[in-house]
Amino acid sequence: MKLTPIFFAMLPALAVFASQAEVYQVVELGPIEGYKSSFSAGINNNNQTVGTVSNQFNYPVDLSAIDYESSFITGNLSAADIEEVKKGNVNSGTLSVLKGYLQNAADDYTVQRFVDAFAVRFDSRQQIKLRETNTPQTNYEYLVDINDNGAILGYASAPYTKQPFTPAATETVPNPITRQIWVPEDGYLLGMLVNNGNRYKLQPLYTKFGGGYSVPRAFSNNGYIVGNGSVGLNTGITEEAMTSLCLGDTSPKALCFNAIVAGSAPYRITGLAWQLDNNGVPGPATELGFLGDKKSGLAHTRTDYPPVIYNSSPSDVNDAGIAVGVSVYSDSDNIRYNPYNYRDEVFAVSQATVFHGSEISMITDVNEWESSRAYSINNKNVIVGAARKIWYQGPDRFFVYDLNTQKLTFPTDLFDSATTIPAAINENNQVVGTTESFTEGSSVRRSAAFWYDMNTGVFSDLNKLLPCNSGYTLISAQDINDKNVIVATATKKVDARDSKGEVVKDSAGNPIQEEVAIAVQLLPVANGAVSTCTTPADEGYSRQGGSIGFGWMSLLLLPLLRRRLR
Repeated sequence: MKLTPIFFAMLPALAVFASQAEVYQVVELGPIEGYKSSFSAGINNNNQTVGTVSNQFNYPVDLSAIDYESSFITGNLSAADIEEVKKGNVNSGTLSVLKGYLQNAADDYTVQRFVDAFAVRFDSRQQIKLRETNTPQTNYEYLVDINDNGAILGYASAPYTKQPFTPAATETVPNPITRQIWVPEDGYLLGMLVNNGNRYKLQPLYTKFGGGYSVPRAFSNNGYIVGNGSVGLNTGITEEAMTSLCLGDTSPKALCFNAIVAGSAPYRITGLAWQLDNNGVPGPATELGFLGDKKSGLAHTRTDYPPVIYNSSPSDVNDAGIAVGVSVYSDSDNIRYNPYNYRDEVFAVSQATVFHGSEISMITDVNEWESSRAYSINNKNVIVGAARKIWYQGPDRFFVYDLNTQKLTFPTDLFDSATTIPAAINENNQVVGTTESFTEGSSVRRSAAFWYDMNTGVFSDLNKLLPCNSGYTLISAQDINDKNVIVATATKKVDARDSKGEVVKDSAGNPIQEEVAIAVQLLPVANGAVSTCTTPADEGYSRQGGSIGFGWMSLLLLPLLRRRLR
């Protein structure tokens, strides 16, 4: 079940603009010492928060393993610079080049692994180790949620260890040289649970040829976990073919399989569920199934058109074990032209789906909404998601679905063509997520965190609920708990820092400003009201039905980790 309420239930009219008090107080969760950027993911009812940090200062580069004759190094550093680096004298400029070298050589597994995603618990300001045990970290690790029992959910790519490898002898190279190669652990990407000080892998159903793939998306307080993972090989790919691709002659088998999974996605990925036992240990995965052809749960059998790749991906689960997400639906009697591959095909689209035991059902009418997805469900069985009229063309419209009454509604957001994606709903029927707003004085759209209260019908840009000139631009809200505390990702102007973490100054000695992503927590202000900082342009975009106009603040668009949980 996903929590996401906000303390805004009492705004009957726009007359509150005359007040001076903000509705939310901003508390910075980031930055974390040693990192420039931070991103929110989840919060529980104890206000414990998790997320990810990136852009590490003083990145630990192994100077002894650098190829100083590579074109990247010689093209970006002078001979004098290279000699200083060899002596261990690395300034911010040369460190930036060395980091670029590692990133540029990502496909050369003789070169040190570069990573830029580190799992963090913000309330304790503690890095959480998922799969990696060595320093420096060799893999990407992300957290997605923390439940009320303090159990933490996340996923991580495979960590690497340096190992000697000797290629097989050939006629042209009868005496191959042994080299030190960075070799990955099995499991290209695996879900992880950290519970009672122990770490557990969320194993998928299919683990051949590289260890499989699993990514959890949500879990409940009573131990339901949902996500997706590998259940077999894709149609047309055989185990014999996979075996023949990685014989271990030219590279380690584990590295070969890892590269195949990364490049060609051989696994069939679909929805999975795990259940924790009484000791908090995850049991084996269970496949959730898919909508299939005409909601039959089966693939279509036509041979005159290409097969459809059927899958499912749950986004959230509540304490009753009801999961919601997306699944592939097809209609083998409906043949349509696909504008992406220029051919006629069986009509197949993604549809918002409810997974309840063995029963799988659709939320939206595919004849009206060709593409849809559910993102969150609470313990009252209220579901939030987004849908679009045409599967290949937006916008995505925010919907609320009451599973008990099977009533589907589309709340009014900021403007009709805005894409609005909910992230979470709490037990108070309040929703947070991401929508679109306009930059002041222009037609340029920007991402903005939103809050919606089902009880009052109020839909607001969360930026309008902060104090005037707060210094933050909320671009995405990830989660909200039952105390109406929200976690979000904002941008903020700060003193620019170089690769070593030192403040960058201009020629006059003044700090240069830059905009960074920062994880924040929004605390409800008792009896708070919207501050008086609107402009005529703002009021021109206010919506009927209780929605509040947006403040026009430009923002830096950033790649954000998607999250929908609990």
